[in-house]
Amino acid sequence: MTKTTNRKKWIKTLQFFAAYLVAAWTFLQFLEWILKRYDISPNWVDLFLWFFIGIIPSLLIYLYHQERINKKILKLREKIFIPLNIILLFVALYFGFGNSDLGATTKEISYINDSGELEKQLITKEEFRVGLPIFSFEQTKNDTINEWLSYGIRELIHIDLLQDKNISPYTSYSENTIDKVMQSKIFNDYYLDGTYSVENGVYKVKPTVRNARNGKVLSEQEFTGSDLLDLLDDVSIYVREHIGIIEEKRDFYIDLNLKDYMSPSLEAIKEMLDGNYEASQTIDSTFAISYLKDASQKINYSQGKLDERNTIDKALKYSSKLPLQRQLEIRIRKHIAYEEWDIAEKLLKLQLEIDPSDRIYNHLLYMVYSETKQVKAYVNHAEERFIKDKSIINGEVFLNASLLAGNYAEVITALKNLELLQPNNSDIFTFKIRPQLLNGDIEDAKKTQEKTLLVNPGWKKFTHVYDTAIAYLSNNKVTKSKLKRFEGLFRGEGSEQTMEFWLEDGYLLQYVSNQRMSAPIMAGDNVLVDGNYINNRITYRKEFLKDATGKTYAVKSLQYGYNPPATFWYWSYDDTIKAAEAAIEDDNLEQAEQLYIKAIEDKPHHYFLKEALKHIEYVKATDPEVIQEQYKAIAGNYGPRNFSIEDGKLFYKREKLPKIHILPISKDRYISLTKYATQYGFETTEDGKQVSLAYTYDAEKKVWDMLSDAGNYLLKDED
Repeated sequence: MTKTTNRKKWIKTLQFFAAYLVAAWTFLQFLEWILKRYDISPNWVDLFLWFFIGIIPSLLIYLYHQERINKKILKLREKIFIPLNIILLFVALYFGFGNSDLGATTKEISYINDSGELEKQLITKEEFRVGLPIFSFEQTKNDTINEWLSYGIRELIHIDLLQDKNISPYTSYSENTIDKVMQSKIFNDYYLDGTYSVENGVYKVKPTVRNARNGKVLSEQEFTGSDLLDLLDDVSIYVREHIGIIEEKRDFYIDLNLKDYMSPSLEAIKEMLDGNYEASQTIDSTFAISYLKDASQKINYSQGKLDERNTIDKALKYSSKLPLQRQLEIRIRKHIAYEEWDIAEKLLKLQLEIDPSDRIYNHLLYMVYSETKQVKAYVNHAEERFIKDKSIINGEVFLNASLLAGNYAEVITALKNLELLQPNNSDIFTFKIRPQLLNGDIEDAKKTQEKTLLVNPGWKKFTHVYDTAIAYLSNNKVTKSKLKRFEGLFRGEGSEQTMEFWLEDGYLLQYVSNQRMSAPIMAGDNVLVDGNYINNRITYRKEFLKDATGKTYAVKSLQYGYNPPATFWYWSYDDTIKAAEAAIEDDNLEQAEQLYIKAIEDKPHHYFLKEALKHIEYVKATDPEVIQEQYKAIAGNYGPRNFSIEDGKLFYKREKLPKIHILPISKDRYISLTKYATQYGFETTEDGKQVSLAYTYDAEKKVWDMLSDAGNYLLKDED
């Protein structure tokens, strides 16, 4: 073959190849339009793109030798290479897209509406939603009065964007560009921050949509107005438009204005975002979201069923104007507050069909699984969430779930692989300390601990609990018989929170009421440690105290973080005590007395049982009218404290604290079944004024001490 002929063949080949590229590109553009038009998976574009690229080697061979090949004359190398190219291409496409959703971007789901009726809705599938981290907005002019808007704007935009199921927004707290990019780039294409200022009642907000891979500004625009909520509605539309959510898709979901369901008072909103729920409700008594957040906090920390239920009932009362998602959350929280776990679980699963990545609903489902001890369901859900959304939060939950199932080696391997993918993330390796200790890899745990303190010397205040575990496990083997010592149910003395330990398939598990299960680690014959270095940076040391017979009567829990350690006492709790407390609340004093006598015989260390028995004896020995007169003399305000009578019972309420029922043990001393370690006392001054004061129980010294701070001795307000 001459050089001229060869050159012509190459020119012809390149001409055909150029036509192929143009045709392929045109096809991909048309395909992308079709997919968007009919809401079909955009993964088809990527699949065909790689197909068109992958077939190029065989195509070039064919184009160059097309005259011969069209005559069905193929050489051996072509008979081998072309089929091999096609086979390898299809294998690669299978592994690359085999797990991808190639169907519609939407799906139809069923859910229970606020009227309890089954409805159907078409929603965007989770994998096709646009992830958007939202960071704080910076002030352009120093203004302490409006400084709260830095996080306030972030939170309000987030609340508004949650209505659109084309997007998966979440708030984050990094302040500099490097940290924002590090948090955002792995799972997102965009992130949002911006600036703001307030001058003469005029708000200026400039949202900035940035490239998550490098922080580069993709779009920004300043919005100005005298009504912040109206302005942020416009910002919300702008943000969605500039992350690719076209108007046709935005209109697919109801988009209520912030003013329709938030408080019209910015001061009430500020107090709510600052966690001052009572203050926000004083300003706006119909602020449903404030009641919801208030109830959520009370439920999470078991601050008292009476106040939990009262608060969530108020949230439900004023919920009709809220977006459906928030209305359903209130209903779910209500079922949890009333301990209707089966109904809560069903509603959560239906809601997660709509919002599978919603942090609140996932947290609540894990909580319900923990409360009902559905360990396998917990683990399976955590694994499913992590597979679909490999975020740091889902990764942490999945890690914890894997520890519940005893999959220690698998967790360690997964963390090593994750370290390779994210070599710049200095926190990932610290996750290994717990699975290494649980798996008995003590030497590896020592290395992890040494590296942790080398990289993060400031963590020493809360990492040392694992030093004690390393020291103990270096010389002691964990057995089922040793773990069985820790089994039992315990109740906190400062709230109605319970903590339970039990063996599940040979593994020791722990559950703190209204939170999540975890896998504690032995650090002594009667000591457990647990807690995480990541996120909240809190660890715990739990010492199980034994009586003379070797039976555990209490757990002394020390909480370590950046602040000085805090001590919490939990006391063994059983059906007898539960029944005794229920009998008191039902005014069945005869039954309560018998139950408390039995409980005291079994648990002589439980000081609060003896105090409850004093109440029964006092009430039985005192005329009911005398007790009511006693209540009337006490009722009223004492600065931040309020004592009120409802249905013949005396209640105590302090600002930012739950409302609780208090019970007399004498004329001037009261106890509570919600807070065992607190007593409420009264005195009369020489000039006849009523005084309120509080006492707290010192479990170490076994004495009641009067609180010595100035805020304890409070005079009754003048009428």
